[in-house]
Amino acid sequence: MRQALVTLAATLSIALTWSPAHAHHSHFYDECKTITIEGRVESAAFKNPHNLIVLRLDDGTAFAVDWVNVTWLTRAGVIQASKGAVVPGARLAVTGYLIRDAATIPKFKGVVDPNTVEARLLRRVDDSFSWGMPPRPTSPNCDGAGSAR
Repeated sequence: MRQALVTLAATLSIALTWSPAHAHHSHFYDECKTITIEGRVESAAFKNPHNLIVLRLDDGTAFAVDWVNVTWLTRAGVIQASKGAVVPGARLAVTGYLIRDAATIPKFKGVVDPNTVEARLLRRVDDSFSWGMPPRPTSPNCDGAGSAR
């Protein structure tokens, strides 16, 4: 399972380089399918173009959490705090968007792990760290679509 998540991370990193930075998430993640998950950090990789957190839920399900890049977090003043807080064993709550099915991602020919989330809000359950992405300037038209979990 861990190898599959690492492969997914590598695939996403490569795939994300073909589209403009401001728009690629609208291609890969479904802004109409919000999910909130809570579990323990299995691993965290702080690197560009995206940080990757593997979060293991209490039921054993693993999620790959795609988090913004180191450069953005550094500019926002949270990289040092996050490196100390998002560590293996830490309990996190993450709210974000689920990845789209591969067939619905334009120009994408790879395989995606349906347990992949773009983090929009991230919080240590002990409240020692929290982070939230600013709202997007435009909201998607979800036509009745809603929360996944």
